[in-house]
Amino acid sequence: MSAENQTPEIQDDAAGTGLSDIPPPEDAVVHIKSVRNELEAYINIEPPNNGGAAPTLEGMQAALSGCGITYNVNFEKLREIEAKPVYRSDILVACGVAPVDGVDGTASFKIRTEKNALKPKEREDGSVDYYDLGIAESVTKGQVLCVITLPTEGTAGISVKGRVLPQRKGKPVPSYLGSNTELSADGTAILSKINGEVSFIGNCIHVKDTFYVKGNVDTSTGNIRVLGNLVVSGMVMPGLKIEADGNIDVRGTVESSTVKAGGSIRLHSGIIGSALHCDGDLRCQFVENCTIFVKGDINAEYMINSDTKCGKSIKVVGMRAKIIGGSYVAGKDIEAQTIGSPASVVTKLELGTDPSVIERQQGLLRRIAEREKTVKNLSPLITILRQMEADNRLPPEKREILDSVGYSYDTSISLLEEAKKELEEVSQLIKIRGFGRINCSGTMYQGTRVAIGEASIQINEDLQRASLYYKDGAVCIGTAT
Repeated sequence: MSAENQTPEIQDDAAGTGLSDIPPPEDAVVHIKSVRNELEAYINIEPPNNGGAAPTLEGMQAALSGCGITYNVNFEKLREIEAKPVYRSDILVACGVAPVDGVDGTASFKIRTEKNALKPKEREDGSVDYYDLGIAESVTKGQVLCVITLPTEGTAGISVKGRVLPQRKGKPVPSYLGSNTELSADGTAILSKINGEVSFIGNCIHVKDTFYVKGNVDTSTGNIRVLGNLVVSGMVMPGLKIEADGNIDVRGTVESSTVKAGGSIRLHSGIIGSALHCDGDLRCQFVENCTIFVKGDINAEYMINSDTKCGKSIKVVGMRAKIIGGSYVAGKDIEAQTIGSPASVVTKLELGTDPSVIERQQGLLRRIAEREKTVKNLSPLITILRQMEADNRLPPEKREILDSVGYSYDTSISLLEEAKKELEEVSQLIKIRGFGRINCSGTMYQGTRVAIGEASIQINEDLQRASLYYKDGAVCIGTAT
């Protein structure tokens, strides 16, 4: 058989060009990665080669599941990729939920927290009162001292792998509770438990019923007004004013000042050229050239040239025990060793009159005078308008005037009658009040004038160990015990 008629033999050679030279198909390769603390998952696909398979939904799901990514997978995006593959590009296919951190609590103080915050008070007219520095900050029971914003918890997150991502919880404010303060029921405010003076010391709010001034009350402190008690370790300098709803205690002298207390006043030295008012008792060494109003008792070593009104008894005792010059009114007794002076200085003593009742009486007298003046001024106009009305000559525009003036007139008449009735009651109260005694254990000098109730007497010669009292409408003189 010739070579030409022989069937050719197919060679399988690696260097040949037969079927064995075609590379195998390579399917698309899916890569998965998560970022941002597993809050995001991305898919990145290597394209298929040699006729390999394109990515499928099932294949991408399997790849995600194999990496543990199961939460909030965007299947719509996977379908888009399956329908129209995108290769070699990071594609977001799953999103977690980021944690939301809580907010820290805050504190908003409604009081001064810095000592250097003192400044003169501005008046309504724009001028500045350099005596009012507000050194004492008064608060009342139940007053809000600090507003607290509570912290929030925040919310936890979840990763694309279904893992809980913890949040940072908000921190509460530190405790600012000090003496006599408390939290409100809902924890959003710090309240004062008492009336008193507030301070911010050691990062805590304190409210105390006593305010202490270490040193003098002067231009460095300004006037002082407190709701509780007040203790001054030094003097009260001229031109200053101290006031307390409670008691006042001053270790030094009070000079040319104003002192007012809702309780008692204790002056370890004395008071000169000042005005003093207290609803309790007054204790001091001396009183000179002052105006004094005390609802309780007065205890002093000597009193000179002062206008004094005392609701109870005036007791001047001690080494000097003198009352010289001035006017002294007491609701009960007056007691001293020496009253008046050898120079016959006029010294007025009066018993049986409560100063508060006298003030009430004087207030009524002023009120009656004002009402009578109003009635007197309105009376002629009322008479004319009412006469015109009776004669049918009152123009319409005058009708409103008549109504307005008539109302004022009738109201003034009514208030005047009420004031007169009250004045009669007060005057009767003063008249029937029992009387005490004026006891002078030493000398009562001539020039002294004594009034007890409606009776009075002028001392024209010196008396020794005298006791003056009221009997049968007259001032009688006995012997002091």
